[in-house]
Amino acid sequence: MPEPTLSEILVAIARLEAKQDQMMQKLDELSKTSDQHWKRINEIETLLALLVQRQGPRVDWTGIIGPLLGFFALIAAYVTYIVK
Repeated sequence: MPEPTLSEILVAIARLEAKQDQMMQKLDELSKTSDQHWKRINEIETLLALLVQRQGPRVDWTGIIGPLLGFFALIAAYVTYIVK
């Protein structure tokens, strides 16, 4: 295999530099996009924190079942009393 000439080496180096420049441009674009995404994530987290603060205390739904069952039992007893 013949030895590469100086001009061939310089052409190869120039191609590598061009590819490196393209990669750096893509990295810059990705960095900007990433910064925008992080900014949006921070905004969403702030909004979520505000929503959590505005939300009242959470009521466990199991605490509601007992009174509802009692209420329906009372209605069933009343209806049974009237039907008899």
